[in-house]
Amino acid sequence: MDQASQLRELAQRLGVPSVPPPAAMRSSVPVGDATRGAAAVLEPPSPRLARAIAVTSGKGGVGKSNLSVNLSVCLARRGVRTCLLDADLGMANADVLCGLTPERTLEAVVRGTHRLSEVVVEAPGGFFLIPGASGVGRIANLEVPEQRRLVEQLRLLERTVDMVVIDTGAGIGSAVMTFAAAAGTTLVVVTPEPTSMTDAYGAIKVLAAEVPDTEVRLIVNMASSAAEAREVHDRMDRVSRRFLGRGVGFGGFVPVDASLPSAVRGQRPVTVVRPEAPASVAIDAIARDLLGLGAAEPRVATAESAGFLQRLAGWMRRGS
Repeated sequence: MDQASQLRELAQRLGVPSVPPPAAMRSSVPVGDATRGAAAVLEPPSPRLARAIAVTSGKGGVGKSNLSVNLSVCLARRGVRTCLLDADLGMANADVLCGLTPERTLEAVVRGTHRLSEVVVEAPGGFFLIPGASGVGRIANLEVPEQRRLVEQLRLLERTVDMVVIDTGAGIGSAVMTFAAAAGTTLVVVTPEPTSMTDAYGAIKVLAAEVPDTEVRLIVNMASSAAEAREVHDRMDRVSRRFLGRGVGFGGFVPVDASLPSAVRGQRPVTVVRPEAPASVAIDAIARDLLGLGAAEPRVATAESAGFLQRLAGWMRRGS
């Protein structure tokens, strides 16, 4: 199946009424030419590309995947065609949080056994999910044919949806940096615990060094109050300015809320089962901020945010 047909197939799966002209999908590189790496399959940016937001953390267990899932719900509710890419290659669990048991995962796309349209599933709340899987390995070190397949398939996604939320792994590994490099904005999730703050600072430090042009926003999870969340942000912002020479934006906070662990146990997003809960309201506020203070029309094709695949391919080329 050629790329134009795959684009139509994916668009139909996602309920998109129209797609870019098929000519925009043609590559000038022969299929057998594997010497030029992932960047070789890319065309100049389309006038309409999805905005990419990476969600990461310095350590596991701080609610990164939960935020990614519920943020995707809130964006979809505001009319933003949203796809969550579960790129946590060590502990992929977005499907579990949604009560889904997908037959195929991102690994099938990387290995070339299935197309993206055969992997993407509709999740509770109206967004689409590309399930992740352990064992894919270091994305930056994929073989050229695997890079080509991944980039070509994700390029279809970039031209079909409005927003790509990337749930990266925790920590500062190469796979995390690969996807953070592809995003115009990176949300770093932290809790008020000192160990979480220390690990989050480590992640911010690596992002500042390796991906200096990405916008970094801090999301304080499990905060006892707005004041505590602001205090956590202010401390990390001061340290970042002093030692890294750059500040860290405040992306919002999610309060301690018994509704969240209850929703996790029920394997449903809290924003779906309890949209009025404090955590749900807070995550919706984060979504509104990402869209421009609750603007009716999402910011999805600005000069600084477009080009998800161009950035992803460039980072892959560094690791090859």
